[in-house]
Amino acid sequence: MARRPTVRFITRKWAPAVGGMETYCLQLTEHIKDDVDLDIHALPGNADGTAPGMFKIAGFGLKMMFKLLALPKTDVAHISDMASWPLGLMAKLRHPKTRIILSAHGSDLSFEQRSGILPKIYKAYMRLGALCLPRAVILANSQWIADLATRKGFEDVRLVPLATDMPVRTPSPAVSRHLFYAGRIIRSKGVSFIINEVLPLLPDDITLRVAGTVWEAEEGKALAHPRVKFLGQLDAEALAQEYGDALCVVVPSLAPEGFGLVAIEGALSGGVVLASNHTGLAETCDKGLGVLVVTGESAAWAEAIISTANWSASERRDFITQAQSQAQKRYSWPRVANDTLEAYRP
Repeated sequence: MARRPTVRFITRKWAPAVGGMETYCLQLTEHIKDDVDLDIHALPGNADGTAPGMFKIAGFGLKMMFKLLALPKTDVAHISDMASWPLGLMAKLRHPKTRIILSAHGSDLSFEQRSGILPKIYKAYMRLGALCLPRAVILANSQWIADLATRKGFEDVRLVPLATDMPVRTPSPAVSRHLFYAGRIIRSKGVSFIINEVLPLLPDDITLRVAGTVWEAEEGKALAHPRVKFLGQLDAEALAQEYGDALCVVVPSLAPEGFGLVAIEGALSGGVVLASNHTGLAETCDKGLGVLVVTGESAAWAEAIISTANWSASERRDFITQAQSQAQKRYSWPRVANDTLEAYRP
């Protein structure tokens, strides 16, 4: 019987923090634990669902750098985000035969495209990572991210889209008059864009329900709008119910996205997903999984929402059936686990 590979999984994205990267880390380790000897080193999030602050993240990184000097060799060191590449370098320097895996998500490689001094510094930092670890295996969650990693100089880049364990749900037969948004309440995700710029263009009886955690206080002020109901954090069952009961699930992201997990969850739950037509989000929602809308164009969003509201019962049913089929076929955690285990093999 072949020896099980030993894998050291290092992540600063962990529960109780809530987000796509946290979900990825938890689900991936759960699905590979029976096939590898797994050694997890994780920085937990805050109890309110937010990520740790910069000081905690920096402290975790420094602690792991020293810890890696003393830890025994493993076949694989899997670092859960590209920004933490120095941990992969330390693992490689300590044990040169260790195979280094870096997971690449949206903000890992797209942050440098923003304006300002910090993105420029980050760009140089990531180029240094490619020089130090050119043969690390990069697991990119979309082709857009894979292309960015390749342009950085990484030589072994593999496409491993994410997944969800959200079960298929039969949508409500009655079509509601409310939209639904789920995710972090930050400007780049576009919830205030929907509230301030799109809602005024819609009939007065169309409202918005919002689930998630407020990460930016200024963005959270928009939730006080009279046509908005803020639900806070929801468990998986309540979230699925909201997805399926909504007129539309809106994913109006204004900034580059590596993937778009909310879109898959919404589709599987019987929701009609409307998503911004850009980067990895567009890849996730293609082939009938969702309706792609011009990013940041309020008139286009209003038109798409009104058009969806005017669908016949059969048009809506057919769209949802197609979307659920696409989501089931393309986005499962066993597939993510198998693709990752393949990357672990030399």
